[in-house]
Amino acid sequence: MHIVVLGARGSIPVSGPEYLVYGGNTTCFALVGDGRVAAFIDAGTGMAAYRAFGLTLMPAIDVFLTHYHLDHIQGLSMLDELWSGGCDVRLFGPGEPGPILERAISPPLFPVSVASDAALVCSTMEGEVEVAGCRISSFPVNHPQSAIGYRIDGPNRSIAIITDHEAGTDIDDAILAAVTGVDLIVHDAQYVVDERESHRGWGHSTFEDAVALVRAADVPDLLLTSHDPRRTDEAMEAIVKRVRTLHPATDAVRQGTEIML
Repeated sequence: MHIVVLGARGSIPVSGPEYLVYGGNTTCFALVGDGRVAAFIDAGTGMAAYRAFGLTLMPAIDVFLTHYHLDHIQGLSMLDELWSGGCDVRLFGPGEPGPILERAISPPLFPVSVASDAALVCSTMEGEVEVAGCRISSFPVNHPQSAIGYRIDGPNRSIAIITDHEAGTDIDDAILAAVTGVDLIVHDAQYVVDERESHRGWGHSTFEDAVALVRAADVPDLLLTSHDPRRTDEAMEAIVKRVRTLHPATDAVRQGTEIML
C-alpha cells in the first residue's frame, strides 16, 4: 500500500508553466494498492485526475475529508463514478458531512444534487476505520469552521496528514499526542514568516511551524503541503532549500509523489 499525491495546492487550483513541477490541483491523496484506489484523503481537484496517474478505482472506495472548504471537496463533484454508480462511495468527515455536502453540491451552486443523484453514504469520522490493511484515525486541527487531520497506520509505516492547520493554540498539544510514533508528517506550510501576521485566523501554518512539530514529535521525515497558489516552482524550491537547513529530511509534495506504507 502507498499514498499517491494527486493535488497539493491550497485555496484554488492554478495552471501555467510556472506550476509544472509541484502541480496546480488542490488537495487530494489517494490510498493505493496494486494500482487501484481504495480511499482518498480529501477531494480537491486532484481527485478527478486519478486516471492521469494510471490508477483505477476499487469497486468500493472510502473518502476521508479534513473539512468542507471548496478546495477540498470540488473534485468530488467531478468524480464520474459517484454519479454513474460505477463504485460504492462511503464518505467520512468531521461533524455531519451529509447536510453540508448537500448544500455545496446542489442547485444553484451545482447542476445536480449529491443528495438525490449520487451514490454516496456519509458518516461522521469517529474512532478508527480499516481500509485495505491500513488503520485510519483522526484528530482535531485549528482551521476556520473546524477541521481534522488524519493518521494512517499502514503495514510497515505510519504517516500523519495535516493539510490545513494554523499552529499556535492549545490544539497543538492534541496534534502532538496524535502524531507521536509516526514515521512521516505531511504538514501545511502555506505561508512564509513575513506573511503570517496579515493572515492570522486564515487557518494555515509556516514551514517553521511544521519543523517545530516534527522536532517535538521526534518524527524523522517531513513533507510540506497546501502550497500557496501564488507560489511558483521556483519559489517552492527556495522554500525547500531553506527548510532543509532546519530539518534536512524535508521535501515538498508534488503531484505524483508516492509515500510508502
